[in-house]
Amino acid sequence: MSSLAIPQVTCLGGHPRGAGETPGLTVVLDRSGIRLRRRIRQFLTVAWPTLRGLDVRAPGHIMALTHLRLVVGGGSLLDLSLDHGVCRLYVDGVPAAELRARLAAWVADEAGPPEPLPAMPPPPPRAVGGPLDVVQASLDVWRAAGLGREAVRDRATLAYRLSLAEDHRRWGRFTEAIALLEAMAAGAAQAFGPVDEDTLKVRNALGQAYFEAGQVDDGLDVLREVVAAAEQLHGSDGELTLVVRNNLAVGYQHAGQYAQAIELHTENIRHSERSLGRDSLDTIGRRNNLAATLALAGYRKRAIDLYWTVLDSVQEIAGDHSLAVNARQNLAILHNPSWQP
Repeated sequence: MSSLAIPQVTCLGGHPRGAGETPGLTVVLDRSGIRLRRRIRQFLTVAWPTLRGLDVRAPGHIMALTHLRLVVGGGSLLDLSLDHGVCRLYVDGVPAAELRARLAAWVADEAGPPEPLPAMPPPPPRAVGGPLDVVQASLDVWRAAGLGREAVRDRATLAYRLSLAEDHRRWGRFTEAIALLEAMAAGAAQAFGPVDEDTLKVRNALGQAYFEAGQVDDGLDVLREVVAAAEQLHGSDGELTLVVRNNLAVGYQHAGQYAQAIELHTENIRHSERSLGRDSLDTIGRRNNLAATLALAGYRKRAIDLYWTVLDSVQEIAGDHSLAVNARQNLAILHNPSWQP
């Protein structure tokens, strides 16, 4: 079993309790987790599954003022998020970019060849408790289909029915959701036109319901058409286009077709940067989506590098935003060499 040793480490607090500054330590990473030790005794042990977040960055101005002697060597801060708080370590003489690269190279080598997550299997059939349950389920589908076929009087009516279909989908009643959405899509197209924005939103929801019901090919067919129509209506970087293109990428993930998903996420980032700016939270969120797809596809090092980019961008403009928390959590998971998609 290989390991990565990082000497010249100073613990700046966080664990053990009340330790304060403790210099002269070495961090050792292997498949069991992260160990912080002196030459003689063990100082801290963190098993990978118990690590809640990971961050490596250059010391800031406050750190430079309070620990001036530590930053002379141009080192980096290594933060380990644990259940009771953050254990902050200072690594002397190793810049943050170099330490991140060493961590990523070690885990990619130790984890071995990538194994992508297989295509998502269809959900199991809904359990029924007897003939009465079968009748009730049939009535639910009939009611949903009937409501969807009723004339669409106005956009408020369409929005109400769409929210009802989303409730069905969230509760796992995919047959009812699809029955309602299929009929609604036809009614919305007749009332407002086939490329109307609200019609496209209904068809977008239909595509997602197909995916969750295990009808992946049907979902892909629908969302490919919706993306093309949204591009025609709003342009390649319109908000609806970006949302639907992301959902189509997720559908390709469900199908295990990661090359197509990665291509769509990359395209979304490019268009989002053009319309919203490189540092927009929406753009950063789309980089986060690409990082997640890269991880599921088995591209661990590429995912790690992109999550560092996401974390840096968010911390610079929005502090402890949920995207930053998510990036730290996923970095902790991806640096565990035993983790597989």
